[in-house]
Amino acid sequence: MKKILLVCTLVGGLVSGALAQNTKATRGEGMERTPEQRAEMRTKHMQESLALSNDQYQKVLALNLEQEKKRDEFRKEQKEKMAANREQMKANRDALMKNYESVLTPEQMTKFKEDNKKRRAEMRDKMRGRRK
Repeated sequence: MKKILLVCTLVGGLVSGALAQNTKATRGEGMERTPEQRAEMRTKHMQESLALSNDQYQKVLALNLEQEKKRDEFRKEQKEKMAANREQMKANRDALMKNYESVLTPEQMTKFKEDNKKRRAEMRDKMRGRRK
């Protein structure tokens, strides 16, 4: 009985904490849900589709919450790696441009930069067309 009461209290705290968050936190508005919100949504869906008992619900909620926290940590690590890679790529690109400047004439360098701008603009337009 004490365990059930403890689990209910824990879930109540999680739910109230999730509800205390910004209620406009929806994907459509560009806001991400918290791990607690995602775990709760996934568990509710599983309860509806699998007819989970209360005990199963609590256990599955704990598992889903643990998984969502791991997923958030992984996303954070990936974001940091991408930022580091982006910085490395920028440094490589800058070094390449300096090397080009030492080989190409000023007129050739100007034309090269203009061609790159055109190519980037074309790619940007192409990517915008795909999103629609």
